[in-house]
Amino acid sequence: MLNKLFYSFSAAARSGLINVLLASSFSYLITFCASIAYAHLLQPNDFGIYSFCYTIITFCLLINGFGAASGVLHFVSKINDQNLQMSYLKYAMRVGIIFNIILSFFILIYAIGTSIPIHNSKHILIAMSFFPVGRIFIDIFIAFLRATQQNSTLIKFSITTNSIILFSNIIGIYIYGLIGLIFTTYLGYLVIIMISILVFKLPNILTSNNINIKFSKAEFFNYSIYTTMGNAFVQLLFNLDILILGYVIKDPIAIANYKIATIIPFALNFIPGVIATFYYPIFAKNTDNIPFIRKLKNSATKTILTITIPTSVILIVIAHPLINIIFSHKFSSSILPFQILISGFSFAAMRTLHNNMLISLGKVKFAMWFNIMIAIINIAITYTLVNIYGIIGASYSIVIIYIMAYLTTRQVVNTELSKIDNFKGE
Repeated sequence: MLNKLFYSFSAAARSGLINVLLASSFSYLITFCASIAYAHLLQPNDFGIYSFCYTIITFCLLINGFGAASGVLHFVSKINDQNLQMSYLKYAMRVGIIFNIILSFFILIYAIGTSIPIHNSKHILIAMSFFPVGRIFIDIFIAFLRATQQNSTLIKFSITTNSIILFSNIIGIYIYGLIGLIFTTYLGYLVIIMISILVFKLPNILTSNNINIKFSKAEFFNYSIYTTMGNAFVQLLFNLDILILGYVIKDPIAIANYKIATIIPFALNFIPGVIATFYYPIFAKNTDNIPFIRKLKNSATKTILTITIPTSVILIVIAHPLINIIFSHKFSSSILPFQILISGFSFAAMRTLHNNMLISLGKVKFAMWFNIMIAIINIAITYTLVNIYGIIGASYSIVIIYIMAYLTTRQVVNTELSKIDNFKGE
């Protein structure tokens, strides 16, 4: 067993996965540090308001750019023609920015025209409404760098962008509290766009007109729609709970405690996300080679489980001192929800891998409708358990959905691989 695990790690290291994973870990560590900084620098009430409003922004970002970044990752991964790759990038950037501007106006109208359940949160949501415009630029370029396997540039770009947002936000909080955080987020996005063009020499897609190779925009758009809708309902697991808590409990302190409980478990999901995304271009290019796909699936599975199982056990054991030391005793009510959520880490990780495999095998529509079904079940379970158990119920609902989604997607992937194998045998 140890020899097999060592072999899988050695293969991952040779492929470049370990370097990307370590760099992504550092990048996500910066994001994690930002959450700790906000929890310490902001009062619990302000932190609860920010968490609720940012969850609404994140909820809308489930359809970020209407899937432009996913389209870039998929189609650019399949081709080697640099001019065609740039054409995809140019089209995705323009479509994504236009869509996110519309999305931002939708958030603004929602904030102005509806009754927000959390007291004093309306003006904060109005101020944050145009966050999606800055976010899309970063997400599409990261997808492009992953698709073209420019891992070195991707590592530097990811660390740089997260560092800029973190340090600018901390300065903003010190100067003017929560409003300062929001202002410096916009400023950080502007700086990132300038640095990406001037320092990283990424092409200025908005002004470049010399690359315009024709491709099937309908195919790109259809794939992006189905993928983004499917992924949107996957990501609902990380957003619905806080929204439901906000509308059912209406207590910013309870929301703040639950948010603290989710920070580490949800942040750790970047690990299977990075592994699955790293393997995605390889899956997409070898869908006709089922023995190779099976071998790659097993390798990715071993890598994920070797990381997630020990991590879950350790974090459950040290949960009490961990929460008190990192976030302080004022969030001690977060400990039990944290332990419940972290117990589902391995199931969440395996669900991520199998969901990506479904998409790479061309089951985009199935993945979308399956994730819609899971989201509907999630809403029902979360609403019921939150009404009965509060933030503890929200934690249990997440783990239940993790397990259900993993078992189903694993079965579907195995069945699909067998179908393809039998079809070729005939």
